[in-house]
Amino acid sequence: MISTTRVATERNRRWPWLGAVCGGVSINAFGAAVGLVSGAIDLSPDIQAKLPMSSTVLAGLALVLVVGIPMGLAAVSAFAGGGRSGPMAHIAGVLLVAWIVVQPAVTGETSWLQGSFGVLGLVVALRGWRMTVAAGRSAHLVSDDT
Repeated sequence: MISTTRVATERNRRWPWLGAVCGGVSINAFGAAVGLVSGAIDLSPDIQAKLPMSSTVLAGLALVLVVGIPMGLAAVSAFAGGGRSGPMAHIAGVLLVAWIVVQPAVTGETSWLQGSFGVLGLVVALRGWRMTVAAGRSAHLVSDDT
């Protein structure tokens, strides 16, 4: 049997390492988006032609919406110890992995950075999933105690 106090503590537990990883990925996504939109990241004409509507602005906006914002929200929740940290991290990690899979399919280019961020996305997604499952089990144990 698990005490109600322990369950409440686990649900509100802070995850600083998860917040740092998600926050770092979010900052990188926003930085890359600014670079794409401003032209500071110079894409070759071949790669730019492969982007949807050949638009770096649209690519930057998509990066912010698919990676930057979800990872930022997951970071805030992990640092704050919110009860939704698990599902938020899981979704953000899955979205990052999806971005990493789709990006080379669209551009035809690969980089070691994609592999690195793909691994980070996988780690975040798996940790979020495990947190979600653990919270579900804890909630089930509390409901059995009452």
